[in-house]
Amino acid sequence: MAQEQNESFPFPVEPFSACEQVLRHYGSFFIISCIRYLNLHTERVLNDYGGYQPKGASFAELLLAVTGKRSVHYDEWLSEHQIPSLEDCNEMMAMLPEYIRRCTELTRESLPDAGKSILTIESLKEIFQLSELEKLILVTCVLIQYDELYTHAWRYVTGADSSELPTAGFLMDLYDFLIVDSSEGRNGYQFLYHLLKYGLITLKYRETWGEDTPPGMLYISVPRRILSFILGDTESFTPVACRWLANIDEDTVSLDDALDSTLQTHLQKSSVHLALLGYKGLGRSTAVGFVAKRMSIPVLELNMKEFCAIWQQTPEFVGNVLASIFREIHIQNGLLLIRYESVENDYQEWLNQHAYQFYEILSGDTQLKYGVLLDRQTVMSRRLFGELSEVQFPPPSREIQPKLWKKALSRMLPEEKANELSSMLSTGYCLSFSEMNFAIEQTLTRLSGESSRNILTAENISETLNKTRGHKLEGMASLRSTTLLLKDIVLSDDIRKTLNEILSYARYSEMVMEDWGFSKYNSSGAGLSVLLSGVPGTGKTLTALVLAHELRRALYVVDLSRVVDKYIGETEKKLSVIFDEAERSQAMLLFDEADSLFAKRTDVKSSNDRYANLEVNYLLQRLEAYRGVSILTTNFGGGLDEALARRIQFKVNFPMPDVNQRAELWKRLIPPRAPRTDDLDLLGIAGDFEMSGGHIKNAIFRACILAASTGEPLNNELLWDAAVHEYRSMGHIIRDDY
Repeated sequence: MAQEQNESFPFPVEPFSACEQVLRHYGSFFIISCIRYLNLHTERVLNDYGGYQPKGASFAELLLAVTGKRSVHYDEWLSEHQIPSLEDCNEMMAMLPEYIRRCTELTRESLPDAGKSILTIESLKEIFQLSELEKLILVTCVLIQYDELYTHAWRYVTGADSSELPTAGFLMDLYDFLIVDSSEGRNGYQFLYHLLKYGLITLKYRETWGEDTPPGMLYISVPRRILSFILGDTESFTPVACRWLANIDEDTVSLDDALDSTLQTHLQKSSVHLALLGYKGLGRSTAVGFVAKRMSIPVLELNMKEFCAIWQQTPEFVGNVLASIFREIHIQNGLLLIRYESVENDYQEWLNQHAYQFYEILSGDTQLKYGVLLDRQTVMSRRLFGELSEVQFPPPSREIQPKLWKKALSRMLPEEKANELSSMLSTGYCLSFSEMNFAIEQTLTRLSGESSRNILTAENISETLNKTRGHKLEGMASLRSTTLLLKDIVLSDDIRKTLNEILSYARYSEMVMEDWGFSKYNSSGAGLSVLLSGVPGTGKTLTALVLAHELRRALYVVDLSRVVDKYIGETEKKLSVIFDEAERSQAMLLFDEADSLFAKRTDVKSSNDRYANLEVNYLLQRLEAYRGVSILTTNFGGGLDEALARRIQFKVNFPMPDVNQRAELWKRLIPPRAPRTDDLDLLGIAGDFEMSGGHIKNAIFRACILAASTGEPLNNELLWDAAVHEYRSMGHIIRDDY
């Protein structure tokens, strides 16, 4: 029926002062609606003898349904009990909505900031785009749960006992004048599913029917969150398996201008679905939270692993849990951030069976803003979240490292010490603030028992970082390290100069490429490839370890026996894992004796030749695209593929050491605490035996064992005999009387 505006109100038109005041006016509308219900459905509250008995149907009610004839006793009963007429009810019901609307407008004009704390009912209508019918049904359920007056009114006209909730059928009859078409009416009870979708109501089956309860007989209640919101509690609510991102420290955010602009552009959209790509610990949630906070967008983070555990234990509640999460996102006009890393591994089988259910619920909310923290988009992630717009997060810049390290260390160390360590550690890995804190905590745990000032050294923290990164490389590569620095090893001046250039390249190439803009002239990026060649024992592997130590990076030596596979395509898969994980963890790679992988491609005479060449091609492509440091060693520099040679930035050939270098090696490699005579002729031994550092080390170790076993100090005779033995093992012929 059409409602007429009535400018003559029985109450003064003034701004609302509290949400309870708004609710009372809706309560008046509900009471009048109940009286109107009595006028329209009197036969439901009277028994066959004209007495009040709303529980159960009377014969008169059944007769009315068939014949459409109403007994005169109904009007007499209404008159006897002085119940207002249907016309009076309609007049009041036409006036009250207009009165509430006018007071709402005045409230918005005079109290512009009160929209969320006072006009909570209107806020929900706007947020969830509720129809007038849906709004009234929601408010009615709140009134019945909130105030005994309205509970009594509902029970009076329905005969319900104290344990029952209002039903969908009763609410439809109560507000039948708002049903303008079948899409919102009894044909499917569409209003139920709209309210249910956002968790604004919950439905309860009747025991006698269970899941087969007809829609009209479903009990309806309002979740405590919505009840408290309508009553004025507009503070954010934290759903299960979630947390709100708050207290984001601007100083800990690593965010370049391009990424900042990209995130702002996406977050300004009314609906956005993002894949936030990068490795765990990179600071993606902090960066997103920082940008969103600046735009006044709250961020709710969902721990997908916790959610899957709940989902697996109580699958029937997954819809309610998601609805409560989506509801809060809309109420706060926020962004849902889904932390998804490692979920596939833990719940692979479960997700395979139920991914469609999650996506169906997620995709049903077309206005939802959400982002997913991913390493990369996979088949499973697409089944769960759909196709997402990708935002790639690069590793933190080198420029911000000292600032982040200083902030992380200043909590435990004096400022001067924190500054010193920050300067030293910032030359190694490019880390996020969370990764730095994790490294500090792990160092304190690993070396517990001393004061933090003694434990938190550059050496200890670097060792922790090396041990906790690149775990996926285990099985295909082994972590190697040394405590030696470049100044500790014997090298020619030319080689030492080249190695210093390599260190400078590794430390400053990113600055030159990115900050200075040289990347537009160099498509291969800032990766560094080094080839160390020379006969065995000349120090190639040791030099690689020293370079890693100088750069404060983990060095993984690739186990070629576990990488090269006889099955077609398997070698490429393993190499892909190695390069991906090394780049993610910023570890250095050492391909020792690289001839077996990087040998010259052959003419294609068989299918084996073709596939072998494909492996070399793939390896060359990954090596060129790799952004980290890769070191190759070979005993025969001429046996490598020519295309590889073009991709190597630095080639260092290690010749056999000359006599002076050999003498220095003999001197340095003798353990400082080993007992020795004062007349050692190391220059003489070096002149007689042309050996590399590796062989000299073996000879010294043999001599030390002999000295320890006989109880005598190292002397010329022991060293001489050990040198002879090692020289013969190299294939040289020496007379016994030499």
